[in-house]
Amino acid sequence: MKDVQELLDLLTKRKLSVAILTALHDGPLRYTTLQHVVSRIKDEPVHSRTLTDTLNYLCSEHLVEHHYQGADYGLTVGGEKLVDLLAEIRRWSRQHRGSSDGRPAR
Repeated sequence: MKDVQELLDLLTKRKLSVAILTALHDGPLRYTTLQHVVSRIKDEPVHSRTLTDTLNYLCSEHLVEHHYQGADYGLTVGGEKLVDLLAEIRRWSRQHRGSSDGRPAR
């Protein structure tokens, strides 16, 4: 259970983490494009400093990598697997949210 809690802490420590990982799921993006995509996901403007801090954090956690020659950001293999896991959690949430007894919502 400790591993699950550590993963949840990693994802919630920075408010943009999940949005960035989701945005990079379809492939590497340049910084400014990533900022626009994350802003659309969050439905609010994303400050450059917050985006940079979160990207640095995700890089330090080996979920995102910065390709200096292409000046873009992409998911690592671990980041890709985590995004797949988040998609499964999203599917589960859609099926079960609104139901306090664990049965699928109707």
